Amino acid sequence: MIIPFFIPHSGCPHQCVFCNQKNITGRKSAVRPDAIARTIIDYCRTHTKQEIVQIAFYGGSFTALPHEEQKAYLEAARPFIRSGQIEHIRLSTRPDCINRDILSLLKFYNVRIVELGVQSLSDEVLTRSGRGHTAADTARAVKLLREYGFALGLQLMVGLPGDSASSFSETVSCIIELKPDFVRIYPTLVIAGTPLEELYRRGQYIPLSLDEAVSLCREALERFSLAGIDVIRIGLQPTKKLEAPGTVLAGPYHPAFRELVESSLFLDRMRDLLIKRARTTDEVTFEVHPADLSAAIGQHRFNIMTLKKEFGLQGIHIKAGVNIPRKSGPALILSV
Repeated sequence: MIIPFFIPHSGCPHQCVFCNQKNITGRKSAVRPDAIARTIIDYCRTHTKQEIVQIAFYGGSFTALPHEEQKAYLEAARPFIRSGQIEHIRLSTRPDCINRDILSLLKFYNVRIVELGVQSLSDEVLTRSGRGHTAADTARAVKLLREYGFALGLQLMVGLPGDSASSFSETVSCIIELKPDFVRIYPTLVIAGTPLEELYRRGQYIPLSLDEAVSLCREALERFSLAGIDVIRIGLQPTKKLEAPGTVLAGPYHPAFRELVESSLFLDRMRDLLIKRARTTDEVTFEVHPADLSAAIGQHRFNIMTLKKEFGLQGIHIKAGVNIPRKSGPALILSV
């Protein structure tokens, strides 16, 4: 179980063109250090003993906060770590806000996981996005985090200003070389109240379509999976604020974006199996892991309808199979 604490835009030394953390998270202000203990107590009342409990600081650049403010947050959590109620802390920050003194402080307070908002490893894209750091800063930060023994997550974005299919593909290649423990992938959205809104209204920024974003994220997911890197999120977490009219002005937003990406993968895999099969009848059955059933069927049964049309089939059945590994793809078990 993760107990999340949001510090929207806190510590951030730059205004990235895409960022309005208050609209994205639905939180107007950062949590106060003196509210942390009460929140932890409330969460721990409901968790089971089998769960690992973590504290997470999201939404800002934690290590860019003033030193004493960082310590205030970490000190508030410390009694719960000592008592064993909390196992460890995770946080997100910027690549250029990592140094040995900071990492020593984090180790002392039992921070185990650090996520870096990398966004891109193209210096041109980083400059045009107002990030204020370079790809070299990311490489340096990753090296230090590995040296100090932290688990490492990298966050990247697709469709930033100046980005292209080739530059995003190169970013994916570079991230694979850095060997993080996990990644998150976010499609760029035009959020109200951001500099990107102005670029969009002036015609100086054209967001990706939903199909383009799904295609690029699908390729990245395949490549990370082959490299043994876990992709723990694709797309923003839906919130009431994010889905309120006037928040997302343009761009490939979908509340089930990851499912669209995974459905696209399943569609291609089922298509390949149908191409290779010996045609005997007009009905086929696929078997997938129970957790993959929705992705295999597709939004509004899109995959089933597409394959029926492409292959002239009368019936396509997709069922859960307990012996199929998670995310292994479909198995064509019956073609009669």
